[in-house]
Amino acid sequence: MTAATHYEDANFLRELAEGLPGVWPAATPERIALLQRLANEELAQAEHDEWVRDQVAAARADTRPKLTSDQLRDRLRVRAQRFRDAV
Repeated sequence: MTAATHYEDANFLRELAEGLPGVWPAATPERIALLQRLANEELAQAEHDEWVRDQVAAARADTRPKLTSDQLRDRLRVRAQRFRDAV
């Protein structure tokens, strides 16, 4: 699902929660609250999807030189040694 789909679902659930008492006599406050909670979860999922897509786009646009696994391992080893020496 895309973020747009999550937003559409959230809007649908919110509208359904608002109109539920008019179309369903058995609509209880708990059922309306459940629909609102589901709408909130859809919004949270949409925001998370957008955040992930932004992070991926930023990573792809990063122009810094790439490190090999060995270079990264060496840097982490040096950094860990500095922390051990500081303690």
